[in-house]
Amino acid sequence: MTEKFFSAAEDFAENFLSRLKSLRPNFVEEILRDEITNGCYGSEAKNFFCALTTDEQKKILRALRLQELSGGRELKFSLAARSLFPDAKIFFHAGKFLIWLPEKKSDAALKKIELIKILFMDLSNAEFEIFFERSFGVFGSPATLQLDEMILY
Repeated sequence: MTEKFFSAAEDFAENFLSRLKSLRPNFVEEILRDEITNGCYGSEAKNFFCALTTDEQKKILRALRLQELSGGRELKFSLAARSLFPDAKIFFHAGKFLIWLPEKKSDAALKKIELIKILFMDLSNAEFEIFFERSFGVFGSPATLQLDEMILY
């Protein structure tokens, strides 16, 4: 009797998950939007999210939906960052995320990065260093070394 119950419960859970994955993306994104705007991710995330343009909100929701569909196994931090900052470079070096944004430093850009950290980083203690305008260069990584266009790290 107990085996039948657990088998039926597992079948139900698998069917529910497959149905959830097949829901229209817009519906799932609207649920995520409601969660963010109702403060489920914290008041800071709510405020930063509401300050985004409609297009930027859609990009964040799309990345968050993909992260949710993977069951959280795939963090979509890079996808979210590059959707808001298409020319950004993200590099992980010495236990720290180095992010280059090819624009002038602004409160809006800092708030966007903070929102992405809140929604897409599982590690609250992850270290970040953000570079504006000038790219960073890491010795031993030729892809980041461009003379006269970088800050040496």
